[in-house]
Amino acid sequence: MRRIAPAALRARIASREGQPLDAARIANDVRALDRLGWFDSVSAEVHPIPVFLADTQTGAHSQPEWHGPNDPAVLAIESARLGTAAEPVEDINRPLALIASPERPRIGLLLLFVLEERPFLARVEFRGSRVLSRERIAAVLEQKRIALKLAAPANRTELWRAARAIEAALADLGHPQARVRLCLEETPTAAAVAKYEIQDGPRISVARVVFAGNHAFSERTLRRQMKRVAPGSGIAGIPISLGRGERIYTPQRLAEDIERLASFYRNHGFPEARVGNPTAEVTADRIRNWFPWPRRQTAPRFHIAIPIEEGQFYRLGAVEVENQGAGGERAERWQIQDGRGAPPLQALRGLRPGEPYSQQQVEHAAENLTRSRTSQSAGSWRAVDVSSQLDSDAGLVRVTFRVREAQPYIVRRLEFSAQRRFSDRYYRRRILLREGEPFDVAKLEQGLAQLARTGFIRPVKQQDIRVSFDEERSTVDVAIHLEEIGRQRFSVTGGLAGFGNTAGVVYNVFDLLGGEELITAHIEGGPQSLQTLLGVAKEGLLGTRVSLGLSLFNNLVRPNLPGSPGHRRLFTSRSSGFGLSSTYPLTASDTLGVNYQLTHTSTAYDLNLPPAISGVARNPLRASTAGHTISLNESHDTGRERWDAAASVSGGRLGGDENLLRASAEYARILPDPLTPYLYPGGARLGKEDRRNAWAFRGHIAGVSSFRGELPLHARQFAGDELVRGLRGGELAPYALVKSDQASGTPTYRAQAVGADLVSAVNTEYRLPLTQRTEAAAFFDTGIGWLLPGWLGANRPALLGATKGIVRASTGVEMRWQVPIVDQTVRVHYAVNPMRLARAILLPDGSAFRPPNRRAAVGWAIGSLF
Repeated sequence: MRRIAPAALRARIASREGQPLDAARIANDVRALDRLGWFDSVSAEVHPIPVFLADTQTGAHSQPEWHGPNDPAVLAIESARLGTAAEPVEDINRPLALIASPERPRIGLLLLFVLEERPFLARVEFRGSRVLSRERIAAVLEQKRIALKLAAPANRTELWRAARAIEAALADLGHPQARVRLCLEETPTAAAVAKYEIQDGPRISVARVVFAGNHAFSERTLRRQMKRVAPGSGIAGIPISLGRGERIYTPQRLAEDIERLASFYRNHGFPEARVGNPTAEVTADRIRNWFPWPRRQTAPRFHIAIPIEEGQFYRLGAVEVENQGAGGERAERWQIQDGRGAPPLQALRGLRPGEPYSQQQVEHAAENLTRSRTSQSAGSWRAVDVSSQLDSDAGLVRVTFRVREAQPYIVRRLEFSAQRRFSDRYYRRRILLREGEPFDVAKLEQGLAQLARTGFIRPVKQQDIRVSFDEERSTVDVAIHLEEIGRQRFSVTGGLAGFGNTAGVVYNVFDLLGGEELITAHIEGGPQSLQTLLGVAKEGLLGTRVSLGLSLFNNLVRPNLPGSPGHRRLFTSRSSGFGLSSTYPLTASDTLGVNYQLTHTSTAYDLNLPPAISGVARNPLRASTAGHTISLNESHDTGRERWDAAASVSGGRLGGDENLLRASAEYARILPDPLTPYLYPGGARLGKEDRRNAWAFRGHIAGVSSFRGELPLHARQFAGDELVRGLRGGELAPYALVKSDQASGTPTYRAQAVGADLVSAVNTEYRLPLTQRTEAAAFFDTGIGWLLPGWLGANRPALLGATKGIVRASTGVEMRWQVPIVDQTVRVHYAVNPMRLARAILLPDGSAFRPPNRRAAVGWAIGSLF
């Protein structure tokens, strides 16, 4: 040993001088020393040494000094020269005074641990790679949870794992022939330097994937099911740094696609289909390269062949449900004839006899039966056993569901793997399942959906969840593999909504200070508005379920509303302040929030604006107000149904110049179209909507009023594209009649949009998923805006009767694409306005006012509308 003191090792072992020789104790000591990780090898030897009677009687043991590894042999030779001999084994444990005399020495035993100390790791070097930088390699090792600790004994196993992890990372980037050689060099100071010589090898992409034995489906259809190795996909040719690398082949990627192919067959009438072992060959192909100039060159490419045995085509035959009582006796039995059946079979309405057999739909039906607990008593659990009988002569599959009452499975262990940045406690607080409680699939799905909505965890796929049931003990172990995006997250916002075009960026960082806090920085702006925000939020405050947030904000709004002369700004409003918010989860899908906000608003109105518009009759045309607001909001979100209700009060006993009441309510729901099949019946379902056509509905209403004084202009609703697609900001509101006098004294009139204090809108959509990331929707939006005089205060404008309470509507199509890099949805819509104000309105001076309503409009936005 060169660095480790013997005293540090004696504390780790149980063997002591003066004890009888115990082989089991020595074996445990060897294992204890090996577990320290300080030695490459650990072994134990026993050597005889002379012990004299005088030493034994005084309680002293001879402790020879060891100066070299050959000293035990020297003592053994010396003992032989003195004429000593080893006693029989059965006499070793007897007292030395009974078998030894003062004239000759007694033979004792020396227990010697032979250790090969590991050198300390002084430095780690990575050389030769032009694909992976040192920072990228460090990220790969961190993801694999491989720690190469410096100034610590070198762990050869971890060093070997690091080499294999680098090779796997290069293979996942399209370099399957990459090789990493590890060289461990010792330094004069008995330390070691780990040097990794990396050979990237050529980049080999997939040229073609062919199938053998497929007759029911074309190769093009089968290639669409392949997501990881898909050379024919639309973005497969994008470089890896920009796309997802569908032209890259690894055995793991191809294995995932083979499972998708097998699921596709099982869910389209081929339950006996088998996908064989694929073959991947590398050949030299002549390809055209366009960078840096057009030319042809020879490059290695993968050619993959996948054999398929389709088997016989089956349709769904009879579907039976047997409901057994608690004692196992058969109580009821139903049979589905037309897909609807009796009320107890509503959970099976997706199964239609005569259609192609789908294993996925059968599993969905079994899950629905398990979750329908209306007839269950407290403490019981519904278990569903599924049996399928294949009739090859008729080509039908008979499915029988046996429903029985059983004791619930108790979650014995809940494990999370691959967490690199977040603690185990972070995941357990957000997963609704608890150890020691009954296992519930619905709770698991809701918890995983909540994790995905945080933006730091990728949506969990079905293959990432492993559930192990113990029938004998009625327990279940759940293991979830998570893929973290990181503690930092960038996202983009914006679109043609509110006050014109806006674009912005949101930066989130989690657990920067070590307290599981979320820090958010948001900046978004455009020609008519600029918003900045800095916020800090903390969930689980002091171990409770309460969340607390603090935000600082500064907003600038200068809208160019319809009717403004010369496209001038009607007003410019600057708001700054801070807010405190607290939320409490009532249930898994219901949240109650309380907010306090302190705001200072400075508003400058157009100098040419006459004082006939409510709220701006001031001289000079400037206003400065301070607001103290308390609001209460409640939300309910189950993934397919959501509603929000909020109410706030400003002023009064709270203080400030603004005495306002605000209230809003919104309800949204998504209903899958039962007449359409699942687009991806074999895909992941946990935490995601079923990939099928769906109806979507949203209703929204919001109002603001003043209970003392005037309603400020900047506090009104200037709704537009965010409620009815295709409308500009402020168009969903009536127009006020504005009078101005010319130099000659002749009055002139014009119409000006001055916002609304009550708006309502209804949105309906029919959504069609096209691919995993692309969706189309046909929509119809309606909305209406009022400016109720009783809610404004003393100064009330004169409104044009032809524009008060007019229903506005738009219809069109919208395309949505989820950008893979930023995981944001980009929306582009084309809207037609069938109820636009396409007529001239006569003003008191005889002039005509034509509302600036567009017949059609194209808009875009980032994020979902509802």
